[in-house]
Amino acid sequence: MSREVDRRDFRQDLATQSRRSELQSRARAVSAELPGDHTVVVSGLDATTGNAATVRSEDAPAEGEDYVARALEHVALIAPALGLEDSLAAPAPEFVADPDFQRASSGAVSVNLQQRHRGIPIFQAAESVRFGPDRALVDTVGSGITIVGDPEPTPTVSAEEAVMRAARHIAAPDSDEVNEVDQFGEPAAPVSVDLTGFEPRLTQRDDASPERPAVFARGPFEEDIRVSLMWFPLGDELELSWEVMLTMPAYSGHYRTLVGARADEILYCRQLMQHMASAKGSVYRVDGAQDREMVDFPIPAAAYGLPIPDDLPDGFPQEWVSDDRCIGNAVDAHLGEDGPTTQGSVDDKQVTFDPPDAVGDDQKVLNIFYLNCFMHDFFYLLGFREPDGNFQADNFGRGGVAQDAVDARSHPGPVQGTANMLTLEDGRPPVMNMGLVGRTGRHTAFDSSVVFHEFAHGVTTRLVGGPTDTRSLDSPQSRGMGEGWSDYFACTVNRANVVGAWVVDVPNGIRPHPYDDAFPDDFGDLGQGRYAGPGPHAIGELWAATLLELNRRMDATLVAQLVIDSLKLAAANPGFLNMRDHMLAALDAKAQADQLEVEPAEARRTMWEVFAKHGMGPNARSNGAQLEGIVADHSVPEEKA
Repeated sequence: MSREVDRRDFRQDLATQSRRSELQSRARAVSAELPGDHTVVVSGLDATTGNAATVRSEDAPAEGEDYVARALEHVALIAPALGLEDSLAAPAPEFVADPDFQRASSGAVSVNLQQRHRGIPIFQAAESVRFGPDRALVDTVGSGITIVGDPEPTPTVSAEEAVMRAARHIAAPDSDEVNEVDQFGEPAAPVSVDLTGFEPRLTQRDDASPERPAVFARGPFEEDIRVSLMWFPLGDELELSWEVMLTMPAYSGHYRTLVGARADEILYCRQLMQHMASAKGSVYRVDGAQDREMVDFPIPAAAYGLPIPDDLPDGFPQEWVSDDRCIGNAVDAHLGEDGPTTQGSVDDKQVTFDPPDAVGDDQKVLNIFYLNCFMHDFFYLLGFREPDGNFQADNFGRGGVAQDAVDARSHPGPVQGTANMLTLEDGRPPVMNMGLVGRTGRHTAFDSSVVFHEFAHGVTTRLVGGPTDTRSLDSPQSRGMGEGWSDYFACTVNRANVVGAWVVDVPNGIRPHPYDDAFPDDFGDLGQGRYAGPGPHAIGELWAATLLELNRRMDATLVAQLVIDSLKLAAANPGFLNMRDHMLAALDAKAQADQLEVEPAEARRTMWEVFAKHGMGPNARSNGAQLEGIVADHSVPEEKA
């Protein structure tokens, strides 16, 4: 992890009372300019920027469904309340919206906006404008950046120089990485890249665009190298940087590195790879502890135990296979990096996959195919559809960008991280790698909890911040929740409280504690002990434990739907407390849409009780989504009951 760098300082809490009062005053002034009785209130500040984290709308009119245009108009009007215009001389904030909005199961809508300056994106600066099921504005959430002065947008460091600087930075592991183990207890075996003779070779450039995007030949890396300009907030200044995306050989890692464009220095570096026809097939449905079962492909929608939405397209679930191979619209499964897929036998127009070797390579490919297809349909029922960036070769004209079925790879032996998932923007296939756990001789493709965990990474990456922004889970708490959501969905589907137990042959699986009522830690432990470092898995355990307790206290299918809805309503790079609020907002939206079978006030109180037990009561605090400024709170707000 030592190749990871972030030069920002998050130790200071900028959400001061004076700043809060200042923004509240601006909100009152802005409200006087809004149409009708519409007013706005600043109800939360981002401790890392001192700007508004939540600007709530009150008495907003229910207008048309041109949500993107309405969102852009609204943020322009309330920019002073957001904290983005601190003086008359300040430039008007720029935002670019995702072309598609996200719609929760309740009908609530979220429009994702990326902040820019002079047409160049600002790192992790984004707002999400949210509308209720009645089309009225609800709030604006996120983290915007105040532009001070007029920073110079012209680089003095070339894109070629930035590529070489980034490549040198990530090419070789530091000494403290050598003895690391992954979450399965397997040697991490950090990957190196031989840069001998490497010179960046430009293949594509657009100097007419403010971002100056460029593509370089991949050289010793796995994919072509993509580069573009980006502003990096450092203190009160915006530092111009080159964002360089480098994929390690065999998809063993994927690094996002920001190199100063006016001073050749590493400003930020993060590993983005996240670890972990009519037909039938003989598969391990849960894990290798049970015998294989012959299962019809696809599984009927009713078999998932989820409510059947009334907006499913005709023909759902679609056939999983295209012909007689483990290749279909949602998944392309094969052996290793570019090995063969598994072939079925055809009899009377039905394809049957029944590998003779129950633990052989064909079975590894078949199982990863089955488990990925299962999760595609599971999440489709929960609302992860084409406009949300789901994984399909053909989107059938329903929105989103096609040609991104999961590239599912079952490796005969070990792989980096033992299991991992790389998710790129909508329209680029995610890559899943499943490998062998050496000390047990068991394969991750035969453990559904591991495959489900990794698939869920793809879902959360596409949903948070929208399908075109796959960098919306970069902050420490955000990355941790990414792991927590993945554990949560793996446990929810399997009705379990551990992950990876079979593949590592340990009853508690790959985490120190089961996700039961005895889970010992809470939000107040963030930033301390094993929760102190940037490693996301430990942090994610706190979030997974909270969500799984919600499953036990409430209807688990409702909680799963609220989790998906909250992901759609979330702004980029959220923290635990943001997602707590987004889940409560998702519950309120379902109540407003009359979609709850339980009494709303009772459900809301139960949620608060669980969040409070885990240290996330109403007075909990943190410096944004970082690990500084953590204050736990175990109280339950009576007024929210």
